[in-house]
Amino acid sequence: MNENIYTHDHFNTWQTCKKRYYFKYIKKLNLPDFTGDYELGKNMHALLDYYLRGHKINHLLQNASEEVKNSWNSIKDHPLLALKNIKTEWGFISRIGDTENWLIGRIDAIFYNSETRKYIIADWKTGKYIPKNVDSNFQHKIYLYAFYNCQKDMNLEFSQDELEFQYIKILDEISVNTIKFCSEKEAEYERIFLKLIKNISEFEYEPNNEKCPLKECVYRNSCFIL
Repeated sequence: MNENIYTHDHFNTWQTCKKRYYFKYIKKLNLPDFTGDYELGKNMHALLDYYLRGHKINHLLQNASEEVKNSWNSIKDHPLLALKNIKTEWGFISRIGDTENWLIGRIDAIFYNSETRKYIIADWKTGKYIPKNVDSNFQHKIYLYAFYNCQKDMNLEFSQDELEFQYIKILDEISVNTIKFCSEKEAEYERIFLKLIKNISEFEYEPNNEKCPLKECVYRNSCFIL
């Protein structure tokens, strides 16, 4: 079953560079990647998770870095945090249609807005790695599709139109990018997933001497070795 499980990083990596996908997910060359601001992201995710579970966080903030404190001060009064929290750090596994392919992931937080009657999938983003082109990014596609199809696992019942995804950039000021869902998008996403999986299964790696177009890629040198 492991060969039939996909995350948004699988699909995003494939779209970015098929050779990179080959090294990372087929050859499984797990090279360290030092390009991301992981410390801030890890600390903010943990802090928000702790807060949404109803725990006091003052003692955590006292020992936090100035960067974490500033990020918390920018998000703490955001209206989203005042909504009903359905779940935080929710891991899912969802089947794609009636195939033997599966999607897995972990959603940062799920809220419910009783005024708009919308379930909101929130994804906290810190640092510079925010999707530049949201339409081509697979994170929201997978999360919307999976959460809608896993709603019974959480004893929920809602339509596609009652669900949306929000990329929430946490810096000095909060910016939100909202993606709405609908039945047409559910069908479209499923077709896209299955088409990508088919392309991946048919891919055959051929080494060449082409210069790697990715400036920040841990597999740059591998392109000329394997």
